[in-house]
Amino acid sequence: MKKTIIWAISLLFVLAILFYIFLYPKLEIIAGYNAKILCSCIFVSGIDQETAEKVDLGFGPLWLASNKVDLYKKAVYSNVLGMHPKQARYREGLGCALVNSSDVQIVDSQTLTAIPGNLGPDIWGKEMVKGTKKLIDILQQAFDTAGSNALQTRAVIVIKNGEIVGESYAQGIDQNSKLLGWSMAKSITSALAGILVKAGHWGLDDPLNLPEWQGDDRKNITLRHVLQMTTGLSWEEEYGSVSTATKMLYSNNSMGAYAASMKSAYTPGEHWQYSSGTSNMLAMAMGSAFQSQKDYWSFPHEKLFGPLGISNFVMETDASGHFVGSSYAYGTARDWAKLGQLYLQEGNWNGEQILDSSWVSFSHEPVKASEGKYGAHFWLNADGRMSFFGASDYWMDGFQGQSVLISPDDQLVIVRLGVTYDEEDFDFNTWVGKIKEAVKD
Repeated sequence: MKKTIIWAISLLFVLAILFYIFLYPKLEIIAGYNAKILCSCIFVSGIDQETAEKVDLGFGPLWLASNKVDLYKKAVYSNVLGMHPKQARYREGLGCALVNSSDVQIVDSQTLTAIPGNLGPDIWGKEMVKGTKKLIDILQQAFDTAGSNALQTRAVIVIKNGEIVGESYAQGIDQNSKLLGWSMAKSITSALAGILVKAGHWGLDDPLNLPEWQGDDRKNITLRHVLQMTTGLSWEEEYGSVSTATKMLYSNNSMGAYAASMKSAYTPGEHWQYSSGTSNMLAMAMGSAFQSQKDYWSFPHEKLFGPLGISNFVMETDASGHFVGSSYAYGTARDWAKLGQLYLQEGNWNGEQILDSSWVSFSHEPVKASEGKYGAHFWLNADGRMSFFGASDYWMDGFQGQSVLISPDDQLVIVRLGVTYDEEDFDFNTWVGKIKEAVKD
């Protein structure tokens, strides 16, 4: 009997150690993801809590978290069995950010109450454009049929020769719904970097000049290296475990500073490594171009969104006030389409050269170390892996199947936004091929 008790206690002790080593750290990811995404769903996208928990938080072990929403404070509190409590708070104009309890007052004071900048004309008007019957049928293939929830597409839109030729939305989503682009934010960060290059703030081969790099070889990392993901810094772009990526997103108030603390593993320019941390370093470094934090927050609206006639785009910041340039950007399907159309038009919009055409070319110039699949924060088809894409096609890409395809040869922009848990369930490549065939001149 005594031996049985000893064995039972020993087993519980071993299980407790295993839990602490392998499972406990992951609970912070679950709680942090729940708090941040639920906050943005409710207060940025206007998606109700029930739908957000069922769809946006409806995969993996996310159901383990308990969530509490405070509509008055515009805050969300999450934990897993009382462990790793996290809170996210909404700031007007800046979206939601995870925040430590000690920093709540600082974060609550971060607001962009008036979206600045001269708003350009809405080139596409307000009317819904369904498209031809043939195109409508193809667009509907991106949405779930009755009894299925594998795709969970929320919005699709097709632009041909600068005009909307078809668009469609899921129930509860419309032309005004601000939807998360996930890593498509990286392409916006690249565009903002290009605007600063055009303004003379920095050059492609200038060092990024982060203070923490001045004492070692990292001082040789240039803007080009950052944009092309060839910094050589150590990084783990892994989200199913505790990694540098998840520590950045769920454990650090300053994501850019955390990413910049990584050590060198390769000589800059020699090794390609997809890294969300790289985009957040870039977003943080942009702050040096502005005299105040408000000027920094206003910059995307004044120089990019405003001229395109985009009035309600949200670039979220972390608790330190820096844009989360890797992941957190919210816009309507039409907003995302306008950003794609800007690149299709070589950076020109209504006669204004927002981006130099040379910058657009650089954006889809293959990085040699990436084997032709990546440019400057854009994905490429130079390796021909997407059989229905053209060799010159390039695109913004994000988690759960977010895409903005830019097809210069076909004069097409195709946008798809949704919450597809297994991205292999949606064959974006074949779907694009059908659209291209349907809208041929």
